[in-house]
Amino acid sequence: MSFNKFLILLLFLLPLNLFAYLDPGSGSMLFSALIGIVATLFFVFKGIFFKLIDLPAHFRGLSKRERIENKIVIYSEGPQYWGVFKPIVEELSRRAVPCLYLSGKENDPGLSCGLPNIKTRCIGEGNKAFFILNTLEADVLIMTTPGLDVLQIKRSKGVKNYVHITHSAGGVTGYAIFGTDYYDVVLTGGDADTEFIRTIEKVRDLKPKKIIEVGCAYLDSTREKLASIETAKPVDGRKRVLLSPTWGIHGLLKKCGVELISRLVESDRFEITVRPHPQAQISEKDLLDELQKKFPESSYFHWDFSPDNLPALANADIMISDFSGIIFDYTLLFKRPVIALVSSYDRRGRDASDYPKDPWNIDFLKRYGHIIEKSDIPNIVEIIDNSLDEGISDEIYEYVKNSMDKYPGESGRRSVDVILELIAPKQP
Repeated sequence: MSFNKFLILLLFLLPLNLFAYLDPGSGSMLFSALIGIVATLFFVFKGIFFKLIDLPAHFRGLSKRERIENKIVIYSEGPQYWGVFKPIVEELSRRAVPCLYLSGKENDPGLSCGLPNIKTRCIGEGNKAFFILNTLEADVLIMTTPGLDVLQIKRSKGVKNYVHITHSAGGVTGYAIFGTDYYDVVLTGGDADTEFIRTIEKVRDLKPKKIIEVGCAYLDSTREKLASIETAKPVDGRKRVLLSPTWGIHGLLKKCGVELISRLVESDRFEITVRPHPQAQISEKDLLDELQKKFPESSYFHWDFSPDNLPALANADIMISDFSGIIFDYTLLFKRPVIALVSSYDRRGRDASDYPKDPWNIDFLKRYGHIIEKSDIPNIVEIIDNSLDEGISDEIYEYVKNSMDKYPGESGRRSVDVILELIAPKQP
């Protein structure tokens, strides 16, 4: 802290008798200034503390040697992201390239992968994990976490290259604002994210980062699992409809769940599965409880809360959703039609707020999907029939693939090529 800042703080703390009128506006400004000074002091001393004192091993999670000896580090928030990192970790192991895999959750399958040359460690969550990441040293740190240097994960001076890899076939268009701005490298699934990020960089006058299209690692892992998925025969030959929405005030279940499910059930023509977003089980528990009470399980109606969404996708003839990224998983893996309610898509607080046109996911649905409004719900049976008859053309499928899944089966190899080039650039 500078001497001038110390004098200012002292001025506010001295118990002097001041005989002057202070209007409410000025008082508010001075109070805000005082709060700012106190906050500044807190973070200054906090920074000094972490620089001068090495935390005890039980809190730190990694020794000083472990923090500095790894050239390649992967950080996963938990088991839900192992599918993204699995092709990369397996390719690194195959090439005998050492890597440290860090995860925030003990139940992450990556921690027990047992692959040669791959070290693993659970670093927990919250401040413990943030301290480890913010003091890490590595040539390359790879993460799916958006918001580097914006939220809790700050750039460490010891990390030379921060690499972001997209974690779904929905890409980056739904990220909170500044999602990829401060990464050095972004590995995308295909053309759509590349164009989106380049446009955001121009709008915000950012230095262009490296963007390399490697394909969708998450889908590559999912394809491996498909062989073990057993598909069930439809009950009574009925077409199988999967409701798989996102959560929140603009989600399908919140907007029109009761009316939509009622129409489908009353038609007595479909086998229906409702698979709510995992976050809905936390944030919209009352809504789900109400819907489950109103629409109990039956021979033709099912609720699916299982961790793995693949069986539900594999057994559906058509999906009804909103702007959830699972739309693109379903389209790319199974080439089957989707009906989507997207009119209420909210850009506020997202990177898409600075994008001058519809983001790719919404543009795709408007151009090639079957878009519905809330007012279309009374006609949903007819809309389903038409969508099933039309299907998805080869042209549309190829467009989606190039946009988000450009190199099926190649994401691991291509990602590792990029990583190794960052560590040891080829000489011209």
